[in-house]
Amino acid sequence: MTVKGSDLRDLLASSLPDPTLVLVEGRVEVVQVDDLDTDAYRGALLLVSRQELLGRGVREDSTDHELEQQAAAVSTAVNELGG
Repeated sequence: MTVKGSDLRDLLASSLPDPTLVLVEGRVEVVQVDDLDTDAYRGALLLVSRQELLGRGVREDSTDHELEQQAAAVSTAVNELGG
């Protein structure tokens, strides 16, 4: 599973309230955090929230390189969950 910088840019630019990046059925999506309680997203893995990214100093105007670095860190963390 690979998170891309463009996934993080979509998360940062989202107009949803409390957007989060999730892994659901093998794909990465930006969803409203409240949607994680619905049947459509039951079992989804929360990867990162916009608030978390902002807390790391990542902004909408971050460079592609900065976003790719953050995306690699998220991907690594998720891949390490599998052991």
